[in-house]
Amino acid sequence: MKPVNSKSLLAFVFGQMEKLDKKEIDVMEARAQAGLASQANNILKYELDRSRVIMELQEHNKMHSSQHELREVESIRFETNKHHEQ
Repeated sequence: MKPVNSKSLLAFVFGQMEKLDKKEIDVMEARAQAGLASQANNILKYELDRSRVIMELQEHNKMHSSQHELREVESIRFETNKHHEQ
């Protein structure tokens, strides 16, 4: 899988719009890919929001001599398919 950022995601969406205009893909395929691009965009937004909260929390901790931390849920191992472990 190639790395994705906002610029590459936007380039992909514009490429798909061009393909749709040229009838290289149909509306259903374009709609499905637009949904996936939207989900990818939501994840990018989540990462930006998380970074902002971490920075704000660090600033809060400095100002109030606190030790609050954002819980690291990303590092928790989630079991998606237990059959793979057996």
